[in-house]
Amino acid sequence: MKSLTRLDTARAEMIEVCRATYNRGYICGVEGNFSIRLDEDFVLTTPRGSCKNRIHENDLVLTDLEGNPVQGGRPSTELKMHLIAYRMRSDVLAVVHAHPTTAVGFSVAGQSLESDILPEVVCTIGDVPIAPYATPSTDAVPESIAPFIVDHDVMVLDHHGALCLGENLWDAFYKLETLEHYAQTLLIAKLLGGAQKLPTHEVKKLIGLRAFYKS
Repeated sequence: MKSLTRLDTARAEMIEVCRATYNRGYICGVEGNFSIRLDEDFVLTTPRGSCKNRIHENDLVLTDLEGNPVQGGRPSTELKMHLIAYRMRSDVLAVVHAHPTTAVGFSVAGQSLESDILPEVVCTIGDVPIAPYATPSTDAVPESIAPFIVDHDVMVLDHHGALCLGENLWDAFYKLETLEHYAQTLLIAKLLGGAQKLPTHEVKKLIGLRAFYKS
């Protein structure tokens, strides 16, 4: 099995990112799910109903691109979100789904995460759409995010959580960190009287730097 040449490394990375996400407070209890696309046929993912701060490498699940377990126990019921991203974008090799409090709070309040506020956000994750509410663990969730996957690496699921796509698992995690830090900054700015957008000409300069940030 070709994918097994990377499997040990992927398992170790998965455990490290799971614990980092839990310790940062982006998930609690048995929330969240993570995956790494190993090759054209297989995905490594977190098991159903597990605390991400307590799982071990032998708890992780290997599935095919349809979500069928190949090795290990039962994958998360929300793996469908990850799989649609892999099907729609060949450049996505890892997915993080978490529940960052401030970012999700904006969706609960019916407020958008306005763009063009912080240079780091414009250069890295760009606009953050809020996908319509869909019942977790159902086919309605991948359907709700499908319109945004092609053009966005980061999205918030209304009243639910965040989905971050990356070229590797750490890349997806760092986008999650950026999202929540941005949401916290935007909330503080609103409490202080309102966020002031960057000038349009400066935003255009920042957009031109995106390739540099990805290199």
